Amino acid sequence: MHDIMPPVGAKAQLIQSYGASGFRIGNANYDAPVLVAPEQTFAWNGEMSIAALEPLLSIQPATEILLIGTGARHEMIPPELRRALRERGIGVDTMDTGAACRTFNILLAESRRVAAVLMMPT
Repeated sequence: MHDIMPPVGAKAQLIQSYGASGFRIGNANYDAPVLVAPEQTFAWNGEMSIAALEPLLSIQPATEILLIGTGARHEMIPPELRRALRERGIGVDTMDTGAACRTFNILLAESRRVAAVLMMPT
């Protein structure tokens, strides 16, 4: 068998699992919404605002792609928030939380500057 997964850094916050009871990220369990950076996971209050997303906006190197997992179903985010993120040079993609988790892992393995906002997938 050939391993096709590119290596990731030892501190990489791979999303190992997700479900109604929460997330397993970087060998730690979270039972509430989270903000996931390449090397750190933050508790999040679920508020869709620039202020609430600040932990992801201040990391270096800067985030280039922000994935927003909106729960069990895809939901749109407020246009003002999308515009404010674009003005900071951050591409935004919204999708259901499961898709956001899978996409985050792929982009992280490709060494992309990705971050994720994950609502509970219930």
